[in-house]
Amino acid sequence: KRLSRELPLLDIRQYYSHPSLFVENLRQACHKTGFFLLKHDIPLAQQQIDETRRFFKQSIKDKQTISYSESPSFRGYMPIGVENTAGRVDLREQVEFAVEYPDDVENKLFPPYERLKGVNPWPDAFQPTLKPTMTEYTHHACRIADCIRRSLCAALGLEAEALDDMFRPIPHWAIKLVAYPPVNDDGTSGDSQSFGVGAHTDTNFLTLVLQDTIGGLQVYSEGEFIDVPADLGADVLVCNLGEQAQILSDGYFLATPHRVLPNRSDTERISVPIFYNPTLSSVITPLELPDALEWERPKEYQHWERSHNAMMATVGDNTFKSLARSHPEVFQRHHSDLNLMEDGQIIAKKS
Repeated sequence: KRLSRELPLLDIRQYYSHPSLFVENLRQACHKTGFFLLKHDIPLAQQQIDETRRFFKQSIKDKQTISYSESPSFRGYMPIGVENTAGRVDLREQVEFAVEYPDDVENKLFPPYERLKGVNPWPDAFQPTLKPTMTEYTHHACRIADCIRRSLCAALGLEAEALDDMFRPIPHWAIKLVAYPPVNDDGTSGDSQSFGVGAHTDTNFLTLVLQDTIGGLQVYSEGEFIDVPADLGADVLVCNLGEQAQILSDGYFLATPHRVLPNRSDTERISVPIFYNPTLSSVITPLELPDALEWERPKEYQHWERSHNAMMATVGDNTFKSLARSHPEVFQRHHSDLNLMEDGQIIAKKS
């Protein structure tokens, strides 16, 4: 059954013109749903979608020159079938980039999450316009994420700057450029039980998704998966909170499960999610909230949750855990001195 319950629609212009009203609308959306649509002011959103679509039309030979398998910091191009969610293959082709650290950052091996600090394998040799477009796009997306983060703090009755130190000097963001190819009606282009992306919650603080008009993203709400509208395309961002925000708010805000259905259209679907995180060394623990904070969601309300998905102590530990689980071959190839434990801990092998 495909339900079409409406998601809250916010406007970033209200953040500047009527900030208290924006904060209240955001509180309602994140306390009750954890997902919302946001009219944004990013000047080159459609250009970012166009660059993404152009990338996936390049030859497989060119795309493989920036292969994910060659990157110890989990960056680069992945063909269909390389990534999995909860053990099932995702029916998508993608390239992943992340924040680049200054050249003077020491190349540390421990804690293990220090290995995530790397550089991006840009496709300058065959698509030199991608890097400048994406660099400007991520600058604007992180600006909007900063606004949302400060508004979330205000919505909890805290100072807007309450979490600023966790995101200094720069947030650890990651971005994926994704193409979901059309699949046969019976799903035989892949595992018959696979999705574009299987049901999951994001482990980060906040996710902002730029998408085209094909559709297929669904969010879990009140016991059902409902369709996220795609008709506004690049004019809106689809926003959802991750597990970090749920923990920091002591459960007041929701990390909402979501999934992507197999693409039944006759053209590929383009999606560009950016995952916004505190610094890798940040420790995620519940904030001390004011007693006056009003709880409006039914206390007995429970989200769907994935089993065996405990949060690690730091942002870096949790990020590395997720990457290692989704890309076991890359983990084994570049980090053979480490063990990924069943509970998600990553520890050095005994010599």
